[in-house]
Amino acid sequence: MNKGIPVALCMLALAASGGASAAGSAALPRQDGSSITYYLDGNGSRTLLVLMQGSDCNSVAHNPVINEQFSTLLEGADVLTVEKYGLTRATAWNPAGDSPDCPESYFSHDSPEQRTRDYLQVIDALAGQHGYEQLVLLGGSEGAVVAALVASRREDVSALVTLNGGGRFFHDDVLYSMARELPPAALDEARAGFLGFRDSVMNAETMDLRMSGHGFRWWKSMFSLDQRATLQQVEAPLLIVQAERDESVSPGLAREQAEQLREGKSNVDFLLVENVDHKFRDDAGESRTDAVIASVRGWLGQQRVARN
Repeated sequence: MNKGIPVALCMLALAASGGASAAGSAALPRQDGSSITYYLDGNGSRTLLVLMQGSDCNSVAHNPVINEQFSTLLEGADVLTVEKYGLTRATAWNPAGDSPDCPESYFSHDSPEQRTRDYLQVIDALAGQHGYEQLVLLGGSEGAVVAALVASRREDVSALVTLNGGGRFFHDDVLYSMARELPPAALDEARAGFLGFRDSVMNAETMDLRMSGHGFRWWKSMFSLDQRATLQQVEAPLLIVQAERDESVSPGLAREQAEQLREGKSNVDFLLVENVDHKFRDDAGESRTDAVIASVRGWLGQQRVARN
């Protein structure tokens, strides 16, 4: 039933061309018998920086933006990354999209909820082993959604940073992206098709589905999320970063959500990064990621988050 439904979906904020290697891998067992693969770049720090990648099917071990840029956010901190269900360092890296090695288990099991459970399990294990005093979460795009979910379920989070996570409801961001990509003559039909697809997913217990690189569990999880409600549960200092020229999620909805959160909470800051797209590239195609990292680092300093 998924054929012919145009969905403008690009949620790869923490992905880029090239390849980079993460720290040595380790694993924890899930209840279903599969393994969570994770990487800890340990420096003996009392601060743990957790970085959460976007929505493509690629190994985070080879993601250069995470491993070479965002990993430097807090000098001296231990850095944790976690693979999605079914992925390992052996999964071939594809800078242009999903890995050609993307396994069936990924499509069957990957979702924001699954990722949240995995992060919580790994963080629990590492916190017990290392006795971290500070826990900083940063996620981009889908990773921003997951970071918020994790922060809403832990009381020991020192700071949460979300990058280009969009507005309250996922379907509104998809409709925004479709409107940016499709000609007006095709938009009404595409919109109706997508909303019909959403309703079918929400009304189903299960479905044989693979759409835009994701399976049924992912789509149901994304459609079910109320991001504002999740962020309202976060007590840690929260920085919402949004690219002004993002065409994958709505900058307007992101700002609106931040303003609504600030009406009842004092822990929320909003940073609009001007003249850049979803991957923080400017009009000339130059990356402004380093400038974003510098801004986030400055904000963390204001929250008294130590670097080591």
